[in-house]
Amino acid sequence: MVKDVVFEPHYDFFIDKTEKRTFYNMDFFHMHKKYEIYYLLEGSRKYFIDDSIYLVNSGNLVLIDADAVHKTANMGDIPHSRIVINFSQSFIDDFSIHLKSMDLTSIFKTKFTVLPLSFKYKLIIEGILNRLVEVGIEKPDDHKVLLQLLLSELLIMTKEYIEILKEKEYDSHQIVNTKVDKILKYISANYSDELTLTSIAEKFYISPFYLSKIFKKSTNLSIVEYINSLRIREAKELLERSSVKIADIAEKVGFSSSSHFSRTFKLVTGLSPQQYRKYYSTK
Repeated sequence: MVKDVVFEPHYDFFIDKTEKRTFYNMDFFHMHKKYEIYYLLEGSRKYFIDDSIYLVNSGNLVLIDADAVHKTANMGDIPHSRIVINFSQSFIDDFSIHLKSMDLTSIFKTKFTVLPLSFKYKLIIEGILNRLVEVGIEKPDDHKVLLQLLLSELLIMTKEYIEILKEKEYDSHQIVNTKVDKILKYISANYSDELTLTSIAEKFYISPFYLSKIFKKSTNLSIVEYINSLRIREAKELLERSSVKIADIAEKVGFSSSSHFSRTFKLVTGLSPQQYRKYYSTK
């Protein structure tokens, strides 16, 4: 299952190991129903997750909750290599009733987003990750139980390490820009309105050019990308929990046309709105 992608919506488990020797930024933000574990083997990266920006260094483990908006960016022209895992809740729950009772995915709901692994846990977790890569790339469908076992071990060790960080009162290293932080919060509260670069710039008494520059530098997202990410996230909830027509959902969340909405939705989630509703509808 080796592909130049960072997630696969049609699989309950996906793993990829990639090495980039030149400048690389993700082409677009994305979000999915899967939990994501990102481990940086080499280099440094800037990681945008929801409305926060984190510095990620070699040996850091990143935990990304289901449906979180996320995107990585370069920290200068620094080569990097990483392992990324996506998995569904059912992939773990189906494995063992005892593991289900442990609520292992609760680790994605804490304030600990970027974990700087100690030497001991770095050795343990890298060993599990390398085994997952070996098994997951070979014949993942033939080794489902082994993948579930290894993933469970990874989650258990990560949960154990988070308890250690809690005792040390550690907090994930966020990159803070006060102006950008205020802009993020404003957009988050008003994304369904007819927002434009000019209207947002006027709100904060800065030029559109300067707004575009500082926002892109801090988040590696354009203003439009960030607005669309919030609109898509609300659209996903409406598709899951209501029978509202897709064209009406597009209008409700702020898209000017249903065709633009459908294109953007598929780019971000890997599924069309119709496919998404079919897979995840709970109504």
